[in-house]
Amino acid sequence: MTDFKKLLKQYWQLGLLAIVAIVLVTVISAIGGDARLAGSSYSIAPNGYNHWYQMTIDRGVKIQRWQKSFPKLAQSSEYDRGTTLLQIQPQLVELDITNEQQEWVNKGNTLVILGVNAPARETTFQQDLESPQGKIRIETTRRFGARIDGNKVLKDADKVVILKDRSGSVITEFKLAKGRIIIVTTPHLAANAYQDFQPNNDLLTELVTKDRQQVLVDEYIHGYTDRQPIIDPVTGKVKTDSETSDNNDTLSYLASTPLIVVFVNLLLGILVLSWQQNRRFGKVVIPKLPEIDNSEAYIQALGGVLYQANSSEFVLQNIGKAEQLSWQQKLGLGKERLVEPQTLITAWENQIQLPTDDLRFVLQLTAQARRTSPADLTTWLTKIREIDRQLGVRL
Repeated sequence: MTDFKKLLKQYWQLGLLAIVAIVLVTVISAIGGDARLAGSSYSIAPNGYNHWYQMTIDRGVKIQRWQKSFPKLAQSSEYDRGTTLLQIQPQLVELDITNEQQEWVNKGNTLVILGVNAPARETTFQQDLESPQGKIRIETTRRFGARIDGNKVLKDADKVVILKDRSGSVITEFKLAKGRIIIVTTPHLAANAYQDFQPNNDLLTELVTKDRQQVLVDEYIHGYTDRQPIIDPVTGKVKTDSETSDNNDTLSYLASTPLIVVFVNLLLGILVLSWQQNRRFGKVVIPKLPEIDNSEAYIQALGGVLYQANSSEFVLQNIGKAEQLSWQQKLGLGKERLVEPQTLITAWENQIQLPTDDLRFVLQLTAQARRTSPADLTTWLTKIREIDRQLGVRL
């Protein structure tokens, strides 16, 4: 019953640790998340844009998500003209308009970029700026100045400031040929956290629908991509998403998993193994105690007592007589009583035909039965062992 209680307590502790680990991993995952989802129209987090996207659809705006790279958009004949692309950057980015983007805008398209880095000014972080849509809540000190450096494409373009204060502009529009480029210093202009600020939502909607164009929200920069159709070489049929995603789901999950979650799981696994001393969670096995040999224990105890008392004469007398009787029996002299030492020596010479020096030494020291030194006692025992060996070989 005691072992069962110990096992039950062990599993209870392990279960508690598992619950704590699950809660810890869940909290860390929720706090950390995937940084790329900031600004995504799929995200319902405070820094996401799901609320604005759904509101824009409800207003009847022709809007959809774009999940391919910009070169794919530039090469598409469907979106060659009359298209607005909204890019809500996951974090502040430097102003960098590529030649490909410039050519696409020149054809009559609009590029709106939220989250363009600008110098921080000495101004209030939170302000409500006036606009035709109403008061716009802005929470950033970053403003564009009179000159917007960093990109030669916009250097000589016609500029219109849409939203500003004394420190500079928050939203600026540039006209390029038949199209427009609009840059915003904050990526949170109409994020979910500002859904109670209707003017913010209205202003962003006005920016992307001013020319009544098809509106695309760039989700490719947030990690979303359209699946490419795969044609089966045998049947010639196009495989479905479920058929093409089986082999990639695991790798895609591992690639997108935040490293902090992997690290925490690995650390918890190491702690559990260390706590359990790397033992498997099986039935408790109680080691068996070694069986005690009573005769051996008695001999060891007696030997300890004799050693402490320095009673070497007792050892010589008792062990010597026992060995002598054993030798007599092997040489055919009987074991009822001890024979004379010379009789034993003669029988040794006749049957064993080996030197008798060791035998004489043992018999002489045994007959004296007096206290001797540890060195002499060790020599005596060694010679007894040698005599036993010789008898075993010859007989």
